[in-house]
Amino acid sequence: MTTPQQITVQRITRQWMTGIIERFLVDTHLWIAGGAAGLVLFSQHALGLPIRGVPVALVAASTLLIYRFDGWVDADRPSRGVVPVVMALAVLIWSWGQAPQAVRWLVGLGAIPCVLYGSRWGGGDICLRQVPGVKPFFVTGALTVATIGVTVLWSSGEVTLSQLCRLSLLLGILLLSNVTLFDLRDERADRARQIVTLPVLFGPTLTRWGVAGLCLASCVGLALAGDVFIGTHAETAIVIALSSTAFCVGHLNPNGPRFRYAICVDGIPLLLGISAWMLPA
Repeated sequence: MTTPQQITVQRITRQWMTGIIERFLVDTHLWIAGGAAGLVLFSQHALGLPIRGVPVALVAASTLLIYRFDGWVDADRPSRGVVPVVMALAVLIWSWGQAPQAVRWLVGLGAIPCVLYGSRWGGGDICLRQVPGVKPFFVTGALTVATIGVTVLWSSGEVTLSQLCRLSLLLGILLLSNVTLFDLRDERADRARQIVTLPVLFGPTLTRWGVAGLCLASCVGLALAGDVFIGTHAETAIVIALSSTAFCVGHLNPNGPRFRYAICVDGIPLLLGISAWMLPA
């Protein structure tokens, strides 16, 4: 029989380990960088392109640095770790040296709006994120363009415009839902900073129903379209990701533990990357 002392020790140990993992993976942005890497891996798989590690590393490193910059600007959000930043810079320089010229242009020019988006002017009172509705669609668009753009420009394989449009649509829906889940958690903070996100605009309840409905409707649409839309195995992976997002909407408490919320929501894009190895081409 477990004694009260043993239960207390187990609870303290669990909290201690959770705190360490949260500081190591979440606060350093390593986990979200892994999610970005998963998106690139899935894009390579869905487009029938060879799985390459260098473009994955480039997008992951760039994502970590951009989120670190964002955390530095918003000092009220946890953002720590010098070593991950140094490692990300080293990976960025290494992968940049191997990148095709077109990829360098995309990443270099794409970094400009990302920095402008996260910066503050006028003594910190002016920020592009405060423009109503900009935040969710900017983050979604930036990740979608970076993920698919780097994937396609790095490869010499043939990709049709139809493939790009279908993949962009599916990733856009998934990422918008993913971003909105975090906006649900940050609804009070965003309202205080006058950042108008979807939860701030429509309220948490309506937003949750909207995200769940969008994900489930996308799953139904893919089922009706069959494998002609994106391919059987890629379709299976994206349906799992969309279903997981809808599950998170219904079962994750935005006011619950930050660690659980971040691991679950940011872990969904990582599932897509894992599918690149688990599912046949």
